[in-house]
Amino acid sequence: MTKKHITNSSKKIISIPPIYFFLGILSSIASFFVFRSFNLISFPLSILIGIPLILCGLFLIRGPHFLLKKNNTPENFKKSTCLVRNGLYKYSRNPMYLGFLIFLIGLSFALGNLISFISPMLFFTIINWMFIPYEEEKMEYELGTEYLEYKKKIKRWI
Repeated sequence: MTKKHITNSSKKIISIPPIYFFLGILSSIASFFVFRSFNLISFPLSILIGIPLILCGLFLIRGPHFLLKKNNTPENFKKSTCLVRNGLYKYSRNPMYLGFLIFLIGLSFALGNLISFISPMLFFTIINWMFIPYEEEKMEYELGTEYLEYKKKIKRWI
């Protein structure tokens, strides 16, 4: 495989994904207080759905985080040291992003505010079309055929 230089200016990274995650949390909480007339999912249903999703999201965030650290490979945009294929990476190429998304959906349910569901939708859009294509191109460049084979077998989200 010929390695190409990553130069596509449309894929410049402005910040890091956790910033968008935390902005999603803040905007969801703000919508709960600002748009009170949209607080339509009532207690206890809001909590019964929201809390398990939040916990599932945390599991999907923490597990891969520790797995990357254990394999001494960065979770930021530094050069990858290896391809992690075990743990949750056997089922998703992006389990941490999936965890962020599920957490935000769970938070929206827990808050019971319909406007707060805009946050997970925006998060998904930004991650899926801004970060993941850049990261995949970077991984193809750094790991070559090994990553391409992994990419064929494992789906982007689930």
